[in-house]
Amino acid sequence: MDRFVPAVVQEEEEKHKIQDSYGAEGEGEAEDPDDEIEEEQVHDVLVGTQRTQQVRNIERLRRQQRKASRRKYLEAVTPRLEILQNMPFFIPFSTRVQAFRQFVTLDQLRRRRTTDPDLWRFDMMSSNPTHMGRHKAKVHRNSIFDDAFEQYYSLGEGLKEPIQIAFVDQFDTVEEGIDGGGVTKEFLTSVTNEAFNSMNGLDMFVENDQHLLYPNPTALEERKELLRQAGEKEGSPTYNESTRDLLRRFEFMGRIIGKCLYEGILVDIHFAPFFLLKWALTGGPNSASRESSYHGNLNDLRDLDEALYQGLLQLKNYPGDVENMGLTFEVTDTLFPADRPSSYHPSQSPIPRTRELINNGSNIPVTNKNRLVYITNIARHRLSVQPYHQTSAFLHGLGTIIDPAWLSMFNQHELQTLISGTDSAPDMADLRRNTLYGGLYVIGDDGLEHPTIQLFWSVVLALDVDDKMKLIKFVTSTPRAPLLGFGNLNPRFSIRDGGNDQTRLPTTSTCVNLLKLPVYRDKGVLRERLLYSIRSGAGFNLS
Repeated sequence: MDRFVPAVVQEEEEKHKIQDSYGAEGEGEAEDPDDEIEEEQVHDVLVGTQRTQQVRNIERLRRQQRKASRRKYLEAVTPRLEILQNMPFFIPFSTRVQAFRQFVTLDQLRRRRTTDPDLWRFDMMSSNPTHMGRHKAKVHRNSIFDDAFEQYYSLGEGLKEPIQIAFVDQFDTVEEGIDGGGVTKEFLTSVTNEAFNSMNGLDMFVENDQHLLYPNPTALEERKELLRQAGEKEGSPTYNESTRDLLRRFEFMGRIIGKCLYEGILVDIHFAPFFLLKWALTGGPNSASRESSYHGNLNDLRDLDEALYQGLLQLKNYPGDVENMGLTFEVTDTLFPADRPSSYHPSQSPIPRTRELINNGSNIPVTNKNRLVYITNIARHRLSVQPYHQTSAFLHGLGTIIDPAWLSMFNQHELQTLISGTDSAPDMADLRRNTLYGGLYVIGDDGLEHPTIQLFWSVVLALDVDDKMKLIKFVTSTPRAPLLGFGNLNPRFSIRDGGNDQTRLPTTSTCVNLLKLPVYRDKGVLRERLLYSIRSGAGFNLS
């Protein structure tokens, strides 16, 4: 396996060269939806000649043949990529993670000619300062998501490039901060914390019983209800723009998660498995334009709604006459329109919306014979139909940053690990080997650690697993270790001196993964102060 990753990265590079050689013609052929073909054929019958239709059909077949030929050629010259995409679990997880990181690095080199953000910024400032300006933003701490959306949505795929953030406080004063990846990390973690927090009023993502997130399935219908209550007619410019704005926000959230994956920044966000199953199936330029490969089933429904799952399971196994329950092929969705935007003033009571699962479903009773069809349609409605637009928008945004083919190398549980890190106990010896020191703690020519640092590691190595994870979260904002070890933490874990006051607590700058450790001289004092800080979350400040 040592030679697998370099070989598969070389194949990925070769694949891009081949695709680039196809030029604009190949890109155009990539999108050939059936509905456009059917429309062309109908148009030919009405206003064209039979010969014209034949010519167009022949040309369409030739395009399909060329695409099939190119696809077969790519499969022949990239056999390892084919294994990763079609049989990924023959390859160890850690090897696939290495391949993923190398694919990102390759993409950065293709786009920027460097993986160093500062070199890219310098090049842009000298060659294209206007383009560089689009990657700068000022965000207020009380409106981080809205500010980020307003200033960065228009970047599209350009969000892959390094961004420059200036945080603005309540007095509209720009905060000083350490960059080198630090402010970018805090920006991304702050945006995700605000956007995916179900208590923030956005209501774009909701939690299941296990506190795992998925797109709010009623968000779009609730927005439409708000507009109707505000007197907006369906199809009016204001109505259309408001619904599009909501979907653009879902798309932007997908890009933000993609940016975290692209930069290797872990975030403490946990998604429902049925939602993660959809990630590699749609959204990117080389994938399906619709959520067509995912088919919701009863087992997936458990991750969405445990009570509904149990109810349908009882229906499936019910020994009596199901028809006596009085069920029909209908489903009732409950809307909870909130007072957002503030200009709308809807009713606070829930609003039921009943719709048919199949044609004429209101007149078709559920019986012992068709109950499996009913259960399948309920699962499909809840998992795919109801959240379709929100999910598709999110996945399109994600696919703008991360090629879905890369995500197809992982199952849903591995994708969660890719997002938030491994659940295994952190390797503190690995952390010690990859820690950087500043100030008084810089290791000198003798190669010896400062006495306080020696005390620190003596205390840390003796902590239980829970406290070790709390320490990591205290410094990095997430309790889990990077998949490939702390050498891949971005920015690196760092410790610098925090003064000589023995009563002072350790503090952190999570934006740069920096622990400010006072120069304690007693091991007992160090342990007491450190445990107090990591267990209470006290001592955070931003440099």
